[in-house]
Order: sequence, then C-alpha cells, then structure tokens
Amino acid sequence: MKLQKLLSGTQPLTQNYIVIIRVVMGMLFIYHGRELFDVKAMSNFAAWLKKDLHFPLPLLMAYLRTGAEFFGGIMLILGLFTRLASFLICFTMLVAGFIVDKGDFFGEGEMPFAYAAILFTIFLAGPGKLSLDYYFFKK
Repeated sequence: MKLQKLLSGTQPLTQNYIVIIRVVMGMLFIYHGRELFDVKAMSNFAAWLKKDLHFPLPLLMAYLRTGAEFFGGIMLILGLFTRLASFLICFTMLVAGFIVDKGDFFGEGEMPFAYAAILFTIFLAGPGKLSLDYYFFKK
C-alpha cells in the first residue's frame, strides 16, 4: 500500500475500518446499558432523574436511555440499522452532556460530548462494508 493512499483517508479504508469504531462503541454502550436488566438500578436511576433533574415520566426515561444504550450497542456491533442506533445513542449523549452535565464541554460533560461526536461520525459515515446493513441493504 502506498504511503499517500494510507495517509489520505481514502474511501475504501474508511469503509473497511469504520467497523473498529462501531464495535468498540457498541461494546462500551452494551456495558453501560447492562443495568437495563437490574430492576433496582433502574429504579434508583429513575428516582435520581425525578429528584435531581425533574424529568417527566422518570422510569420511562430511564428505560429509554438504558435501552437505547444496550440495544443500540448491539446494533452498532452488528452493523444493523447503524444510522438509527448511532442517532439514538448520540441524542442520549447530548442530553447527558447538555442537561445532566449542564453543557460543561471541558469538564464533567467531556465524555458524553466525545461519545456524541464519535456517534455522529458513525451516523454520517454509515456502517461500512463489514455490516449487516451492507449485506441486507446494499444497492
């Protein structure tokens, strides 16, 4: 492979290696969303959403957030409905960054904003060739 081709970020490289970002992000969000199956953790999270953030329907919001992370993570790894999954998790991260961390981009909110940027990149780039989306929906 020529050095120029390697450094230029060519389309084939982007399409083949986006899978690395998808899988790593998917694993991170499955890890964070695993509390979906812990009733006590979900109840505690909902109580925090109600008490500290005054979210309406806190238990529903807790399950929506955690479900988006867990199932979205699975979809990212598989590359199935990748743009939908990355959009939903990106939205969740933006809520965390702007509402929970009060938009503190260079402080407490750094991680949600970094995740949101990566997920938005996946949304724009698409799943790549190593994905179920490509297998089922290629044109």
